Amino acid sequence: MKRTTFGVAAALVVLAAAATPAVADGGTTTSPDTSSSSASSAPSGATDTATAPATPTAPATWQPQGRVLTGAATTADAPVLKAGTTYQDTIKPGQTRMYTIPLDAVSSAYASAFALPPTGVKVAYNDGIELKFTSADGTQCDSREAHFDDDGDARPVGTAVQRVASGGYGSCEVADRYTLQVHRTSEAGSDQAAWPLELRYVLEPPLKAGADRQSAPPDVTATASPTPLTTGTTKPASGGTSFETAAALRTGIWKDQVLPGETRFYKVAVDWGQQATVFADFSSAPLIGSSLNFVNTGVRLTSFSPVRQYVDGDDGSYSGAQTSLDTQVPTVSYANRSSDDDTVQRVRYAGWYYVAVTVHPDVAKQVSGAVPVTLRVQVSGTAQAGPPYAGDPGAAGIGVDAHAAASADGTAPSAAGTAGGAPAVPGLRMVAYGAFGLGTLLLLVLAVWFGAARRRPARG
Repeated sequence: MKRTTFGVAAALVVLAAAATPAVADGGTTTSPDTSSSSASSAPSGATDTATAPATPTAPATWQPQGRVLTGAATTADAPVLKAGTTYQDTIKPGQTRMYTIPLDAVSSAYASAFALPPTGVKVAYNDGIELKFTSADGTQCDSREAHFDDDGDARPVGTAVQRVASGGYGSCEVADRYTLQVHRTSEAGSDQAAWPLELRYVLEPPLKAGADRQSAPPDVTATASPTPLTTGTTKPASGGTSFETAAALRTGIWKDQVLPGETRFYKVAVDWGQQATVFADFSSAPLIGSSLNFVNTGVRLTSFSPVRQYVDGDDGSYSGAQTSLDTQVPTVSYANRSSDDDTVQRVRYAGWYYVAVTVHPDVAKQVSGAVPVTLRVQVSGTAQAGPPYAGDPGAAGIGVDAHAAASADGTAPSAAGTAGGAPAVPGLRMVAYGAFGLGTLLLLVLAVWFGAARRRPARG
């Protein structure tokens, strides 16, 4: 009897170990958000009672996701990208990487690239990446730049370029093989190591035949002085380190912590006919320097569209005293693409809009630990029916799932669960693997115990 009891007890110990949260996702890349920062103390007023994880001591960074490939130096050798798939590559100073994107004549395409320098490395004003989208005959369909400017903060930097199909007959509107070019600019005194690069492109289907493509956009100029949301229960949030792991938020007040050198990502569902306003209140923090010192561009707030294109941004100095930044997504309309306002033009589809919160690494010389950040999110306007697409725009991340938007709880999904563009439901993958593993192990333990019991001689 002692032998059987000992075997069952040992197996139960194994079961207990298997039930710990250390069970990894099935992906090949470790999620960068296992040390995700969150609030350790509640602000004044009503606060959610959920327990927040301990604040990490080292900044979490964006780990590139997706299939590994190598961009070419010429268009002849450029590897082909597949729509809706995330890729990772590397890029050196002065290097140009080229990728092939095959397109039909009716779908619009949006290709994004983000360079991921290590935290704290030296970067200069014009360092960054420059993107070009060109046709087979060399016509430049679009170009964008993403530089660090004057803050010297080596944060994730990038945007998206586009090929918009509007029914014309130019070089950029025909079915052919197009090229995405990514060029890295770097001064001689800047970091000369190769940087990880994450790439992705998506297709927006055309409208159905006869649909109005030329209607003028509504008056959706961003409000000159947006008003922050001030009422409601404050809830904990845990920002992700990338678009793939962005924490889902809905209208409300959310509290997180961001370490110096970190960029945290959040996403907000904005439907057709709606707009979103986000305020980021950077709290005061314990000083280790003089209250008269400050870090120029010490804090930053940036918004991106569902296709990872830069929409708007704000930055400010930080001395350890409270400061606030805001960004606003104009009213979402398909007709925005014909607007003369660049910010409005980029808000042309419903979907998850991303917000990135950055704290400059030099802030670590001014304050101790993480900077508490309160996000005041407000989505306003009545959701409207989307335009009559000829295909499913969901593959491009266009459109809002009402249930997903309503269930946004401030948490970030596993990066491995979203690599390659497949959406992940936070926690479900872990629960599934855990349940399967524990169930299998439990059956094994019962089988061993039953076998041992049958072999044990009967006693009087």
